[in-house]
Amino acid sequence: MTFDEIFDFIIPNREETIKRFSGNLELLEKFVRKFPQDENWVSLKKAYETGDWSNMEMIAHTLKGYAGNIGFKKLFDECSEIVRLIRSGETDKAKEVLPKAIEAGVEIEGYIAKLD
Repeated sequence: MTFDEIFDFIIPNREETIKRFSGNLELLEKFVRKFPQDENWVSLKKAYETGDWSNMEMIAHTLKGYAGNIGFKKLFDECSEIVRLIRSGETDKAKEVLPKAIEAGVEIEGYIAKLD
């Protein structure tokens, strides 16, 4: 598959995201392709697997920024909710949202894996 073929599946707001990258689709694609190796995405998955919440607010906050800039709306929304809940002292509820963030990121990884 080409980047254009997966674009709308992983980045729902095409025009806004392209504008954020000053129309440079090659640069955007480069950042999208790097997502599976992003240290915060890797850390989020590890925290999910191990149950280590010691740095979850920072990890989710940083990943939220990455996802927002790239246009990964589902991942952005779930990370935003995790951060909000942790900051309001609702860690148990944040733990319920984490699987949704993982699911959103895994979906993105699946589409990236289909790229030529």
